Amino acid sequence: MMQFKQKGFTLLELLVVITLLAVLSVGALVAYDGVGDNAQATAAANNTAGADRAIRTYRAIELKYPSQFDNLVAKDGNTPDFLAATTQAAFGKVTLPAGAFTSAVAASLEAVGINDIQTRNLAPATANVDPNLQHNEGAAGTAVTEEAVTALTNISVMPAFTTAACKVGGADISRLDGIALSAADSARLNVINDFLEDDECHFVIAVGFGHDAAHSTADSAVAISTAPTYVSKTINPATNYARYVALFHMGTEDGTVGDVVEADLKAKPTLIAIVDTEGKVIDESIASMNP
Repeated sequence: MMQFKQKGFTLLELLVVITLLAVLSVGALVAYDGVGDNAQATAAANNTAGADRAIRTYRAIELKYPSQFDNLVAKDGNTPDFLAATTQAAFGKVTLPAGAFTSAVAASLEAVGINDIQTRNLAPATANVDPNLQHNEGAAGTAVTEEAVTALTNISVMPAFTTAACKVGGADISRLDGIALSAADSARLNVINDFLEDDECHFVIAVGFGHDAAHSTADSAVAISTAPTYVSKTINPATNYARYVALFHMGTEDGTVGDVVEADLKAKPTLIAIVDTEGKVIDESIASMNP
């Protein structure tokens, strides 16, 4: 009688194979968990470094910084509604006092080639305009003013605090989200740059390196063709402003406790850092990666 060999798998063999596939699938999911977050964190770190390098290279060659940075506060002092909550929490504003102090601020900025600041005339976004183009006159029209620094009124800054909220030329610094300043705000400055001690008041202008700032370098041999965009779990470029932010140190209190007065202003501001749209430096972007 002829014998036939068994063909196919037994039920037990099938169960073993299915179990192994399930185990391998779970392992693959674990291995790839957080890949998207890590890619965003890597891009943020690279873009922060790239923007910093490009701006400093431009400064080294042209002996000036790009102009037309984006003001994160509207002309009337209100916070633009296209700034995400994390952006509003990271940055602040101050109303510059008219007269000698504001003139000295303008002279300092002009000394490094920053002649104009792109400022929203109104806080509400312009309909059908991308968030990153809300400061561009070609896109937003009359909702934006290419504001000469000599006419600056409200300007976006990094919040500062010592034993109380700091002042600039006698005017209070406040946060964009309206929450009261605290010691944590000075701690942020100290994290960004250790030079900014948390027991002193600092005047640090924080302005977005946006579309127009990059294009203001077009005639240079080291032109910056594109302003990078930031993406995170809380920053969606489709609905939120998502540019990197340049921090210019204008002065530190010296003698007048809690207030950066005219005598404290530097003849030329110093670019102390480029941070992302949530105010984070490169190390903080890298630290946000999943292990």
